[in-house]
Amino acid sequence: EPVVKGIIDYYKPEMDIRMQQVVGVSETEMRSGRPESLLSNFTVDAILEISQRRSEKKVDFALTNFGGLRAAIPAGNVRRYDIFSTYPFENYLVILDLKGEHVRELFNIMAEKVEAMSSNVFLHIKAGRLNDALIDGVQIDDEKIYRIATLDFLMNGGDKLQPLKEAVAVEQTGLLLRDVIFEKIAALTSNGELIKSKITNRVIIEQ
Repeated sequence: EPVVKGIIDYYKPEMDIRMQQVVGVSETEMRSGRPESLLSNFTVDAILEISQRRSEKKVDFALTNFGGLRAAIPAGNVRRYDIFSTYPFENYLVILDLKGEHVRELFNIMAEKVEAMSSNVFLHIKAGRLNDALIDGVQIDDEKIYRIATLDFLMNGGDKLQPLKEAVAVEQTGLLLRDVIFEKIAALTSNGELIKSKITNRVIIEQ
């Protein structure tokens, strides 16, 4: 379509300049990998923090998938382009209400294939089975309703996380995952802080 191409060509230089904008500075290169990595921890902890800022009620924990992290965040200057490369999908942040028994089922699935969980979750996996699961240092209460910040892709059963389909309520934030990351980085940068992350041993795997 020549008209569309004309529009794209017209905006492309401006778009290129915008994509090269430095949004923050990273202390170190952050890569993704199971069961826990600098990039996945940074991402999922940002999801918890920003969703808590956006929601009136307490958010109990955050969860995202390793499949959504497609590149590393480089050490040093981080451009808008780097964030688009790392988070290329149009996945929206949602907050789900899920009964404890389904949270337990979710963590049982994690024993076979770990996904990224916020730092207040602790999973101990032994010989491929869930040995222990704590949220804020407390065992899961099957009757309690937990509020989970996650992605709409996972809520719809993506990456085989079927228990999320049992949500009794859904709060839409209208934020894309990369918007969450931009918001987190903007807060760090305006405070003169570096983008950084650490391994917290939130997931322990024994053979």
